[in-house]
Amino acid sequence: MKEKISQKIIDVLGDVPVRFEVGDKEYRIYPPTLGRELILENLKKQLNIDPERAKNEPFEEVIKLCENNKPEVLRILAYSTIRRKRDMFNDALIKKRESVLNTVDIKDLATLFFTVITNTDLQDFIKHFGLDRDTENRRKIAKVRSKDYVVTFGGNSIFGGLIDFACSRYGWKPDFVVWGLNLTTLQMLFYDHADSVCLTKEEFKAAHLKEGGAVINADDPANMKLIKSIFRD
Repeated sequence: MKEKISQKIIDVLGDVPVRFEVGDKEYRIYPPTLGRELILENLKKQLNIDPERAKNEPFEEVIKLCENNKPEVLRILAYSTIRRKRDMFNDALIKKRESVLNTVDIKDLATLFFTVITNTDLQDFIKHFGLDRDTENRRKIAKVRSKDYVVTFGGNSIFGGLIDFACSRYGWKPDFVVWGLNLTTLQMLFYDHADSVCLTKEEFKAAHLKEGGAVINADDPANMKLIKSIFRD
């Protein structure tokens, strides 16, 4: 499991695409950005997904979708194989890519589509690094901490809750946050950012906090080797 997570970290930080060929030409399925994912989510709502079958027979359900909802499947895959923001809004290019993908065998098309809709990187990271416990602890702290003279506004939408967080913390432009950064990296920066909260002894007891959680040793040579491999020419 540790080796699997390490490889996932490399792939996410390296923005590694999934490569495939149609005829004699190579195409790539790129990791979604926030902007691309918002577009794909609207398209996914048009699919007639059977939740029970998707859970018990996921690949069979994907094949059914490729057969019964092929126009939507082709559009989702077309968007997933285009990297630049300006090309995402080039309807002629999208239709051309759909035409290419339409020549792919139905089972191969299902395999590609399965790759797009079953990305579990974020959930795997949250579980492995104990980020769900951090989120629960933040909730407990917010519940018991004294709120005298503290008033909070905003953060009620994706604009203030995620985009503004990244822009304010890292000095990035909104366009880069939405279109230039893969979504898993953006979400991990949000969920796993370092933070400290000072509590009174009474507040700590009232929150019923527990110590623990996964820790990455920054001095571990193995971790340094992984990081260097990402940026190696």
